[in-house]
Amino acid sequence: MSAEKTLEIIDLFNYETRELSVQQIAILLNSPQSSVYRHLKILKEKGFVVETSLGNYKLGYRFLQLAKYVKSDINLSSIAFPIMKNLSTKLGETIILTIPTEYSAVCLEVVTPDKAIKVASEQGKILPLHAGASTKTLLAYMPEDTLEQLNKRGLLHKYTETTITSVKEIQEDIQITREKGYSYSDSEVDEGVIAYGVPIHDMDNNLIAALSIAGPSERMKEADEQKIIEQLLNAKEEIQHYF
Repeated sequence: MSAEKTLEIIDLFNYETRELSVQQIAILLNSPQSSVYRHLKILKEKGFVVETSLGNYKLGYRFLQLAKYVKSDINLSSIAFPIMKNLSTKLGETIILTIPTEYSAVCLEVVTPDKAIKVASEQGKILPLHAGASTKTLLAYMPEDTLEQLNKRGLLHKYTETTITSVKEIQEDIQITREKGYSYSDSEVDEGVIAYGVPIHDMDNNLIAALSIAGPSERMKEADEQKIIEQLLNAKEEIQHYF
């Protein structure tokens, strides 16, 4: 079953065309009605279309839920970006904003200084939850069974020699992150890169993102760790103020 054909069905709907029959869709796409039925069945099961009393189809309420996520991310990005830029200027290192998904994280924004280093995080990239400061911060505040699910699904991959893949060790790392309020990583995803990460919550204490700083080991080891943490926490508070 072609994903492209499914998307073509969704694209037929717009402000003027709010409702379509199977026959109309089949004609517009030059496809057999039986094929259209199969695609609509999947879309209906997932909530992307609803069937009317007349047997026609309209876009479903699932799109409202997705639109809410997109709007939230856009707002988060527009609010966080200038704060991240200011933080990068102050500390001279790469600043990363990540958001959680079910079993991974997505890099929403990255701000790099002139002396940037190569890191795995780039805008739009999907990242592992168990490796790297920003994503480990997310994992520490996600539902309790998330780590267990990651392990069951075989997602605890090793990226470098220092990547932690033991469930017990990750649990210990999570506990340390919760106690300190920030996470730390050294060469867990990118060799020679040290990073610190802090969680971002909304006013109801729901986890919405993580903010982190990453830099080469030699510079980060010489830097004032307390200053880095303070600046990260200050930036976090600035962002949280809007949520």
